[in-house]
Amino acid sequence: MYIRHSSKFNKETKIINPGEFYVSDKDELIGTLLGSCISVCLHDPVNKISGMNHFMLPGKISSSDIFQDKSARYGITAINQLMSAMINIGAGRKNFTAKIFGGGHVLDTNNNITIPSENTRLAMVMMEFEDIHIEKSDVGDIYTRKLLMDVMTGKVYLKKTTRQEVLESIVQKETEFAKRSFAGG
Repeated sequence: MYIRHSSKFNKETKIINPGEFYVSDKDELIGTLLGSCISVCLHDPVNKISGMNHFMLPGKISSSDIFQDKSARYGITAINQLMSAMINIGAGRKNFTAKIFGGGHVLDTNNNITIPSENTRLAMVMMEFEDIHIEKSDVGDIYTRKLLMDVMTGKVYLKKTTRQEVLESIVQKETEFAKRSFAGG
């Protein structure tokens, strides 16, 4: 994660990378850049607490995926960690609303053809299982997505692109993350 200042919104912005999540109750923004990965953005409008994750793989319900792996690289773990972290700083679970973004088909490999769809499906199913209303989703297609979420309001600003330099940057980041993830566990 790194921090920058948004001159457009005049707020501090916490930028998360693949395998990370961030929650806050401060007047700031949370942002990320997505390709085939998914971000689940949760908001508690009553307590003004928001959180965002950025996961690359759906994960499986097995001891090696969700019980031993503590990183947010798997969707199952990333969503559970996001909800727990929000509750830990005072969010009310019954107040959660969700927005889901990403799952673009931007990587040109045959091995990855189903990952964006599986990521999207996992996020949708987990929100249904947790009984969290999905207010908005923008998933699939060939777009990369830049997200900025306002913590206080839960509003998500979305910019989609197919620009080659953005695609190349995302592909590089997602490929590096995948190599680190699989090399380490």
